[in-house]
Amino acid sequence: LLRCIGTIVSPFTKRMGTPRQGALAPHARGYVEVNTSIAPMETLSGIENYSHAWILFTFHANTDVQSLSVKTKVKPTRGGGIKVGSMATRSPHRPNNIGLSLVKITGIDHKKKRLHIAALDLVNGTPVYDIKPVVPWDIPGKFDDQQLCVPSWVSQDDALSKVSFSTEAEDQLAFLVGSKR
Repeated sequence: LLRCIGTIVSPFTKRMGTPRQGALAPHARGYVEVNTSIAPMETLSGIENYSHAWILFTFHANTDVQSLSVKTKVKPTRGGGIKVGSMATRSPHRPNNIGLSLVKITGIDHKKKRLHIAALDLVNGTPVYDIKPVVPWDIPGKFDDQQLCVPSWVSQDDALSKVSFSTEAEDQLAFLVGSKR
């Protein structure tokens, strides 16, 4: 039995436009609004001593949530048009809409019942089922003295090659930055 221990409050209000990985938006800030009737704040005691946590959640904003059919194959973003099994990708379209996200812990507010996080890739309103602190052996680098292997279509470089802004966007940004001085 899974019980929702909290809800994500995030700047990302729609599925489209939400980063694929939190590391792509390191400055994005949000928090877990903790449901203290299921998880009293004491359950988070000591989590502020960790830098990162895993968030176990439901992909609640998927368009196929109500569908009884399961997508067996998907076209991964960087796959160049190939189709692979949904469980061979990080696709949110899965038999069980369960996701795992790595976030940075930025603070805890016991009074407001919030765990503040950054570098998140979660849509506002996402149901949270568990929070687990990251420990050194969670981060893969080597497996029994073997290098980590991934398919050739999986890129380790998610850096944008170029970002350009319209003149209108640049003007709006200049106005906003100037008005905060």
